[in-house]
Amino acid sequence: MAHELPPPAVLRSQRNMGASERNMNNGATNDAFGNTDEWQPVDYWYNRVLSKSSPAANTANPSALGLIAFGYTTALLQGANTAWTDGSTEYVTIAFALFFGGLVQLLAGMWEFRRNNMFAATALSSYGGFWLSFGIYIVLEAGGVIPASGTEGLQMMLTLWGLLTFGFFLCTIGLNVALMTLFFSLAITFFLLAAGQTHRRVLKAAGYFGVWTAGVAWYIAFAELLNEVWFRGRVVIPLGSMTWPNKKHEVAVGKHSDLPSSQRSMPAGNTVV
Repeated sequence: MAHELPPPAVLRSQRNMGASERNMNNGATNDAFGNTDEWQPVDYWYNRVLSKSSPAANTANPSALGLIAFGYTTALLQGANTAWTDGSTEYVTIAFALFFGGLVQLLAGMWEFRRNNMFAATALSSYGGFWLSFGIYIVLEAGGVIPASGTEGLQMMLTLWGLLTFGFFLCTIGLNVALMTLFFSLAITFFLLAAGQTHRRVLKAAGYFGVWTAGVAWYIAFAELLNEVWFRGRVVIPLGSMTWPNKKHEVAVGKHSDLPSSQRSMPAGNTVV
């Protein structure tokens, strides 16, 4: 049962009085994927963040788990591309692609849906599906169930994933620098992998870019974990906060401050709890 809460007007006053104390992270969002209560309309903040009946209020942040799974599997696969390991590394990657990079990341995405975080849910679920699909393809090919795909088919698949990832990158603009770097690097990795199907040196460069991308994913994931475990939710390990969307929203709300909060427009996008 939800605990009784003061009305939004009272909460708005209390929130404003304590803003300087709560905003110790200098405007950074509460987690890597833009979950924040710092620039939502107060009714939204009241209903989705504070209400104990809200799924978001009772669901731990799964993004660190998804990013760790993604980063690990990505780095492992690049061992062969960078020539750090032999070509058989692809086969040990398959088990991790199916379960750690695939299933675990897909589950993290489903939990993000429960937290009402559309962007994180879409991104994590998409890459979880990618790893599951890649793992199944390698298993079926190795077992002789299906023939190996031609070079053109692989290039088209990787190019499409690069375009999809670039779309995700556009969604991250204004969230934080770390997340923007992650998706931009991943898009470049996919494009290099596509080109590398016919150029060995480009494939090797793609491997190094993939390792860098995995490192960025792990940085974000462990920043999330350490900020939560060591610093009790304060953002001490930075993600590179972007404050301009917050200021833009505050100006827009200020122009309509005479209207009831229920009539103020909610900003479009993925800034959800």
